[in-house]
Amino acid sequence: MNLREQIQVAQQVLRKVDIPLLPQEALALQKLFNESDLPDIRAIKQLISANPFLAGELISLANQPNISNQAPNPVKDLDSALYRLGNKRLKNYILSIYINQLLNSMKIKGLSYHSQDIALIMAEIARSTRLLGVDEAYLLGLIHDIGGFALSEIDENYGQIFVGRMRNHYSMYKQEYARFGTTHTALGYVIADNWGLPPLISQTILLHHEPNLQAIKNTQLRQWTAILELAHALAVEKSNQMSVSLEIKKVLQESSTVLNLQEETLKRIRLSIG
Repeated sequence: MNLREQIQVAQQVLRKVDIPLLPQEALALQKLFNESDLPDIRAIKQLISANPFLAGELISLANQPNISNQAPNPVKDLDSALYRLGNKRLKNYILSIYINQLLNSMKIKGLSYHSQDIALIMAEIARSTRLLGVDEAYLLGLIHDIGGFALSEIDENYGQIFVGRMRNHYSMYKQEYARFGTTHTALGYVIADNWGLPPLISQTILLHHEPNLQAIKNTQLRQWTAILELAHALAVEKSNQMSVSLEIKKVLQESSTVLNLQEETLKRIRLSIG
């Protein structure tokens, strides 16, 4: 399945549907972060304080054990939340909050819950492997299936079965290509690129159903893709403990090999994600 062709068809599909837009507040905050690696925290706080929803979500995020280091005292105010999350990582966390809000408004049944689950599992894997930041892992987990929204716009039945087919990790990808001439991964790549996300994130979205991880030449891209695929496998394993498909077992084995994960590390991750 030629990736270039998939991307070209994805671009054509997205001309026919409305691509979700990030709110102006998110764009203003992104501009602040893009202007400097360490933007003025007072300017950031001023923008956040003007949006009670965003402030509340950041406080909630700072209390997530998978995100922070399970501090004994819960965060109750914005200043403490910003300190715990860290100035350098705020950009990805803020973007994650807005993306989660978009996911909640989409037609795909269960997509928001699935994406949140993957995001938290990826954060735990990132903490164990240290191959990407927890904030990067969380953002990537939330956004990785964003391309599914476009297929649900052109096929009303797609959104009802999308999440349920996740246990067929490779075959669902082939079925999408056979039916639409593109895939949710290629659509997600184009959307992420249009939003100006880092190339490594958009490329990982594009490749996250790749059956041969060793074929990915760039080491960092191969590792990030393996982390996302591992999170998928662990999420399916967690929800279908009595019936894990052969495809998911293969994903688990392939991704663990790329990441050089020992069984003891996998066991610890499984315990952490419940």
